[in-house]
Amino acid sequence: MKKKSIAIIVGIVTVLLIAFLIFRPKSFEKEADKVLNSLTSYTLQGEMELNKGEDIKSYLLEINYKKGENDDYFKVSLFDKNLNQEQILLRNKEGVFVMTPSLNQIFRFEGEWPLNSPKPYLIQTMNDILHQEDSIIEKTKEGAVVKSEVHYPNNKTYKQQEMTFDKEAKPKDIVIVDEAGTTQLKIVFSHVSYNNEIKDEIFDVPAELSNSVSVNVLDQNDLPLYPVSILESELVSTNTYQVNGETRYILEYKGDVNFTLIQTLKDQPSNATTVFKSGEIVDAVDVVGFYDGASMTMYLQNVEMNIYSNDLSAEEMMEVLSSHQVAVMK
Repeated sequence: MKKKSIAIIVGIVTVLLIAFLIFRPKSFEKEADKVLNSLTSYTLQGEMELNKGEDIKSYLLEINYKKGENDDYFKVSLFDKNLNQEQILLRNKEGVFVMTPSLNQIFRFEGEWPLNSPKPYLIQTMNDILHQEDSIIEKTKEGAVVKSEVHYPNNKTYKQQEMTFDKEAKPKDIVIVDEAGTTQLKIVFSHVSYNNEIKDEIFDVPAELSNSVSVNVLDQNDLPLYPVSILESELVSTNTYQVNGETRYILEYKGDVNFTLIQTLKDQPSNATTVFKSGEIVDAVDVVGFYDGASMTMYLQNVEMNIYSNDLSAEEMMEVLSSHQVAVMK
């Protein structure tokens, strides 16, 4: 009788254990894996805010991704609400393209953008952060909150990231803060679609750039511009030269590291032109640099900015260039 009772108890415990293993709530990470690792396409739309020191810049953001047979296609649209201008970066089977309406130019590259470095607005980056060993995942009634230390090579002030997902592993918002806990980037998604139908034509390079130039373009009176981040160096000279009818402002910095900045106001051609650029793209969310090993070029509205240095890495060059702040009131 006693043995029979023990057998019954063991049987009940076994059934309960099996039931627990079968019906216990799955971890959000495993649920997200099934969704995110099977994506063939996605569209994200939302609004992004960037902390630029004294200013907060606002962008309308749209990301389109489609998995191709040989290459993955990406299209990133950043619409600057302050300047009323859109910048588009895209990758298709022909290469990588950056469309700059303020110059009416299309720059073409070869390279691994956008997966050459983490991008906070890409599902691929969110998935990588979700799987970091130090990530803290808190499951909620609505989905999950993920907190993690982060490292963005071209945005060194970004230290901690918090992402909120719904039950379908779709992002709802992202907040990135610096060491002091000050918000540096915030994205609120208004629309997210997974495995949606996206036509290949979306990733075509347009024959014309439709955006008109902002009335707040820079002119000679605004130059030269000065970077906030100068990497323990100081400005030792400022010169102006005329080259082929263009005025070039040359700023020389010396100190722990030496570098030279050259700024040139560019006119917008009447027709859109495509320019092939050597080197690789280095982007810091809202700005794009073209790096060739010893120098980097960046376009800030209608100003071409070049930095030359034997001392700086690509990340440090981007840090200097992206620290230029412009406030134009006309």
